[in-house]
Amino acid sequence: MTYLSDLKKSDVVSADGKIIGTVNSAIITGKMEISGLVIKLNKAAVTLIGKKKPLLSSLYIDVNIEEIKGIKDTVILNHSWNNLGNFLLEHNSKYDAQRLLGLEVLGTGGKIVGTVEDINIDTQSWKLPSLIIKVKKDSLKMVKSESCFLCNNRLHISMQHIVDIGDYVMLEVTAEDIGKILDSTPIKKV
Repeated sequence: MTYLSDLKKSDVVSADGKIIGTVNSAIITGKMEISGLVIKLNKAAVTLIGKKKPLLSSLYIDVNIEEIKGIKDTVILNHSWNNLGNFLLEHNSKYDAQRLLGLEVLGTGGKIVGTVEDINIDTQSWKLPSLIIKVKKDSLKMVKSESCFLCNNRLHISMQHIVDIGDYVMLEVTAEDIGKILDSTPIKKV
C-alpha cells in the first residue's frame, strides 16, 4: 500500500532507463479503482512524442497500468524511450485523483466531517482501500478516543463506507457515528 502523496513526484522511467517525467496523480474509474497514472512529462519526452507543451503549464499525459512494469521507488514502464508515443494517452482530467483532494466529506445528516487529505492506493490490485480525511475539530470530538488513539486529526475511511463522490464525498453514516466506520490502517505522519 502507498499514499498518493508518496507516489507523486516519483520518477517515471522507460524500459531502457530514461526518465520521461514524474508521477503527478492517478486516474480513478467509477468503481474506485486505479486505471492509470498521470505523468508530468519532461521537455525531452514532450519533444520526442511531438506534442506541444502548454504555454503556462506542464504537459500531462496518462499511462494505463498495463503499461507499468514495476512501481517501488520509481515507476518503470514496459516500453523503451523510442516507443513512448505508442502508449501514452491524452490526459483525462475528469478521472484525475487530484480532484478528490480537498473535497469536503459529509455525513448522512449533512454535517461536514472534514476534507480529503490523501488517498490510500493498493499498488498490487490497483484499488483504493481508503481515503485519509482531515477531520474538523468538532467532528473529532465525536470519535471515541479509544477508536482514534494517536490519530491526531486524520482518519482512514474505507471506500466501502463511501456512498458517492460528486462535489462532496458522501458517507453512509452521520458525523456522530463516524467512529463506527474507521479503518485501522496506520496513518503516516504529516
